[in-house]
Amino acid sequence: MARKSVGIHIQCRLGSTRLPGKVLFPLGDRRLLEWVVYRCQKSSEADSVRLTVGDRPENDAILEWARRNEVEYDVGPEDNLLERHHRIAARHDTDVVVRVTGDCPLVPSSEIDRVIKEHRKNDALYSANAGESMPRGFAVDVIDIEMLSKLKELGEEHPVARLRRNPKEWPVFFTPNEKFSQFSELDVSVDTPDDYWRMIDSMKSVGGDPTRICECLLD
Repeated sequence: MARKSVGIHIQCRLGSTRLPGKVLFPLGDRRLLEWVVYRCQKSSEADSVRLTVGDRPENDAILEWARRNEVEYDVGPEDNLLERHHRIAARHDTDVVVRVTGDCPLVPSSEIDRVIKEHRKNDALYSANAGESMPRGFAVDVIDIEMLSKLKELGEEHPVARLRRNPKEWPVFFTPNEKFSQFSELDVSVDTPDDYWRMIDSMKSVGGDPTRICECLLD
């Protein structure tokens, strides 16, 4: 059997309700989204990394940033995430989509690779590290385009919500990382102004390099 192509989709937009424009906020010497791209590009298991951007006019700022930094991107429906991921995967002949959100600058590259490897070993159409034992901000969803197609036929608009709600309905595999279980209450996503300033303060505590935060967790 031919190896399935794996593409990381970094889901992003500027129209966040709680913190508009957050993905382009500065975080140390890079922008928040740039840290996510950096993490994803360090993956050794994915064949491509691409921003999947909503199609509203305000998101043109993301596209300009991507062009300036030679980051691949594609555009799809703002309000239908499933259609956005499905359309972009089909356009690029991607068999397996790895969904990472653009407001999680600390998602570990090693965790992305681990979930991809777990997905390759099982018979599931959707694998994820979601679980109560995982810190918020480390989420990785790995989903076959076949599963996206099925959800699209059912009229779903979110790529994983139904799968998480009703895992027994589908070939689903959850693989939380036990290494992070002691930090299950930790939230390292950036969703609100408080989250952003907490991230800034955390960076200062590790010398300005957010990659050190995760390393400190595992030391």
